[in-house]
Amino acid sequence: MKTSRHTLRRSLAVTVALGGLAAVPSVADAGRGGANATYQVTIENISTGFQPFSPAGAVVHSRRVDVWNTGSPATAAVAAIAEDANLGVFVDTYDQVPGVRDAFVGGDAPFGPGGVSTFTFDARRGDRLSLVNMLVNTNDAFTGLDSVRLGNRTQVFEVRAYDAGTEANNELASHIPGPVGGNPFVREPEGGVIAPHPGVEGIADLDPAVHGWEGPVARITIERIDDDSSSDDDDSSDD
Repeated sequence: MKTSRHTLRRSLAVTVALGGLAAVPSVADAGRGGANATYQVTIENISTGFQPFSPAGAVVHSRRVDVWNTGSPATAAVAAIAEDANLGVFVDTYDQVPGVRDAFVGGDAPFGPGGVSTFTFDARRGDRLSLVNMLVNTNDAFTGLDSVRLGNRTQVFEVRAYDAGTEANNELASHIPGPVGGNPFVREPEGGVIAPHPGVEGIADLDPAVHGWEGPVARITIERIDDDSSSDDDDSSDD
């Protein structure tokens, strides 16, 4: 059963408490504009440290929409997830952007190392998918996908952690929303750009041996799962 976009939006204030992130519902929404394919996304947390992931902020969009990319400042919507796992702000923002077919929360929270989150959605072949998941025991680290083109083939990505560049990596529990701190919406602003995350350095309350990671932190698989997958990938709208 598909969850109403409006019902979901009322429930998207992700509660962050000392014990961790409260679960929020996943949604597979048909979105706007003649969806003709169904896709399944599987996100595996392969981080080597204790870094639970938030649910995914997901955007299905045309090639003209830029959700995030390295070397550019994070939008306020991306920062909302990277800093505080605030999915409501992310969804509401991108839902209003021209060229966005759909914006929704994918999966459940939290899921720690070894955990898997799966969700489905409808789209048109040739649409793009962008994802943002917070590493919740950090100041503003996230992982995800940047504008992956949807087609008929199964795609697998092993992705690293990124620094949103919007909050200083002071590693203070008083500034971290996940279980190590339980303190959302507390930040030390920083005017940087999105870049590969340097990792946990042990300068305050985060222990690199416990909360650090090496290499990729997520394995993300995109698979088309509807019955009619015989059409060529280029038979799509890409406006």
